[in-house]
Amino acid sequence: MTRLIDRRRRLVLETPLLIGKRPLIVVVEPWGLRIREKGRRQGDLPITWAQIWNRAAIIAAEQKQAKKQASKREAVSVKGGIRPL
Repeated sequence: MTRLIDRRRRLVLETPLLIGKRPLIVVVEPWGLRIREKGRRQGDLPITWAQIWNRAAIIAAEQKQAKKQASKREAVSVKGGIRPL
């Protein structure tokens, strides 16, 4: 379960995901997220909110396309019965 570590000036979360043997720490900033290993101050990975929104849009489009293809396959199997090879 994700655990809240610090909330005085910023939101800091410890996730159950591990990098090596260390948990992943996510620091929520006004401009985005900083991701790092627990116990390390150096070597963090900054991610902007725009990158998060863009990735969410890509995932939503992929899910919509997969759902559309599944419903199309279902309609073909109901109409035509067994399709020849």
